[in-house]
Parts: sequence; structure tokens; C-alpha cells
Amino acid sequence: MNGSELIFKGDSLLKKHLAEREKIRPRMLSSTQVNTMIIYDNIFCIKIFRKLDFVINSDLEISRFLTQQTDFRNTPKLEGSIEWKFENGNMVLGMMQEVVQSNSDGWTYMLDRMNDFNERVIALPDMPPVITALKGTLTSALLYDEMPAYLIELLDNMVANRVHTLGERTGELHLALASNRDLPDFAPSEYSLHYQRSLYSGLQALVRTAFNQLNANLNDLPEREKTAAKEVLGMKQEILQLFKTIYSKGIEVDKIRIHGDYNLEQVLFTGKDFYIVDFEGDPERRFSERRIKRSAIRDLASMIRSFNYVTYRSLFADNQIREEDIEKLLPFAEQWYHYVSGFFMKAYLNTVKDASFVPKEKDDLNTLLQVFLLEKALSELIYELNHRPEWVIVPLKGIIYMVKNNVELV
Repeated sequence: MNGSELIFKGDSLLKKHLAEREKIRPRMLSSTQVNTMIIYDNIFCIKIFRKLDFVINSDLEISRFLTQQTDFRNTPKLEGSIEWKFENGNMVLGMMQEVVQSNSDGWTYMLDRMNDFNERVIALPDMPPVITALKGTLTSALLYDEMPAYLIELLDNMVANRVHTLGERTGELHLALASNRDLPDFAPSEYSLHYQRSLYSGLQALVRTAFNQLNANLNDLPEREKTAAKEVLGMKQEILQLFKTIYSKGIEVDKIRIHGDYNLEQVLFTGKDFYIVDFEGDPERRFSERRIKRSAIRDLASMIRSFNYVTYRSLFADNQIREEDIEKLLPFAEQWYHYVSGFFMKAYLNTVKDASFVPKEKDDLNTLLQVFLLEKALSELIYELNHRPEWVIVPLKGIIYMVKNNVELV
């Protein structure tokens, strides 16, 4: 195209590798609607973006910042980029990163562990009575040894340790993203009551959309999903009342750049550690919106919801589990979710300690967690109704659980 220029950038390691190799061995890793990924010599991975715009690409921007401006090393190092330069701006076509040697992603690892947990419960000769009163909360979580004795027998200590590590890495990521106050695009900025009111307006719109779509699809849902949907539809006022807490008082906390689409599929598991990937942000948002600073608690809520997905998917999508066993497993699975989420939060809060992006007042932290968890579940409900109706039971069960347990949850 006239007046434009393709710019290929690579660091010294990439250039050295090209100079020393006569042949480069490419291998297609994956191709989606969002990007195509190709591995070279099992050392470098190029991500070719399939959705382009004349805006700053948040994936490249954050990866470059973490690689060049911070000591955070639990994300693939940025090695190069491809940009199409025009007179009125640049368009990012792709980025090259190091390959992380991983066993699986976090979703696969945690789903396998949840399936192991279910098998242990089913194998019990006499199923113990479930202690329905949950101990600890997300912001005052228990240690592994403080769980009820029967859960210590069922929930592998290794799982608790892995989740603890993930909480630490998440905290370290947020500390890195908030570490440079001299760069306007990354410098933390304060919450305000005006901003909190605008959040509530958006939450009201989300409730309207979610409930309208749920009503419209109600008669098409299978009986189990329809029963759960009717229960959720009866919770509308409780949900709106909970959302009102977001602007009941000013919250002293900073907004920072965050991952924006943080879940178990966005972390690679090496067998010992986790690497955080894909900083493209929420695919449901416009490119420009993905770079907006937000509460770090949103990332936490998104990951905790991902634990919840693991919990319910293991029950309702596993053909190996008999229908009559689901009701027996459900109380145990919900306890697994509660305590695993607590391990994650405890490690995170211990890692970030007095960081400005975590409210100093515990009540404020509780408010943000409650609101963002429920917001995420409603967004998931809309997505599943539109794209994966067979998964709709997951956000429905999650919403019911949160509304019924909103006091104990945090």
C-alpha cells in the first residue's frame, strides 16, 4: 500500500538464532478467530493477529512493558514484533515471544485435579456428612491444615500448593503492572465516587441484558437448566441491591493496567510453576477499551469464576459421572471451590500486602469482590446463552451460589 511500511523488529537473541541456523523448523500450534500461532524450532512462537485496528495493541504493549520495564519473568519474554506503519498510525500484525515449555494450561491441570477429587468422593465406602457451614472467607481464608478433616483426606495438598503459587504469580503480575508511575499508560490512578457511580450504571445495563436474554431463552432450556434459570430470574432485586454497594461510599484504591481476560486457560503450567499469557484483554470489549485502567480485583474475580467453571464442568459435562451421583458430589464440589478459591486469595493478598490497588479497608475489598464476581457471572451467562447453551448451567449455578452465600462468600 502506498505510503506504508512493514516494520520487523527482533531482539539480539532472535537475530543470533537466525544467523546460526540454515533451516528453521516451523510448526503450527493453533489457529482461532483471534490469532494464529506458529512455533519455530521449539524456541520462538509468533502470534499473528487476525483482528486488526489502528490502535495500540494491548498484548504487545503489556508484553513489551513486562519484558523491558519490570523484573516479572512469569510470562513469555517478548522477542520481536511485526507492525504495519501508516502516516496516521501503526497496525500491529504480530509478535514473537519465547516458547515456555509447559505440560498443559491451568484449565486442563485443574480440571484433572477436580476429576480426581470427584473420584475419591465416589470411591468412599461411606460418604461422610458434609459440613455445610463453610469455614473462612475469600478475604480471611483458611490454611490447608485448617480445613475440615474429611476434606484434607480428599483434596490433595499438592493442589493447594499449586493454587497458592498461582495466587503469588498473580500478585507479582499486578505489582509489576503498577510499578512505573512515570509512564502515563501504566501509572496507577485513583478511584472516585463518580467513577463508582458510572460502574453501577453499567451493572444495571448488564442485569437488564442478562435477564432479558434469559427470559427469551427460558422455554428452550432443558429442564435442569430451566429450573436454575427460574431461580435466578427470581433474584433480580437481590442482585441489583448487591450491585448498589459499589457506590455506597468512596473506595480508596487505585486502578491499574490488568490482564483483563484472566482465567485458567490464560496460564501455562510447567509442572512446577505458572506462566501468564495473552494480554489481549476482554474479547467482548472494543480494542480501545481493553487498555483502560481498572481494578485489579477484576482479575481475581475472573480467576475465581474460572475455578467455579472447573467445579461445575467436572460434574455436568463428565459422561463418566452418573446422574444419581451428581447430587451427592455437588456439596463436596462446592466446598472444593470455596477452599481452593481461598488458597488463591490468601496467597495473592500476602504477596501484594499494602499495594495501592488493593483497598486497605476490608469491607471495601469485600464489596469489590462481591460485585465483580457477580458481574463476571452475568457476563458469562450472556455469553453462554449466545454461544454455548450447553454450558449455561455453569453461570446459573454460580449466580445462585453467590446470591445465597453473599454474606459468607467474602
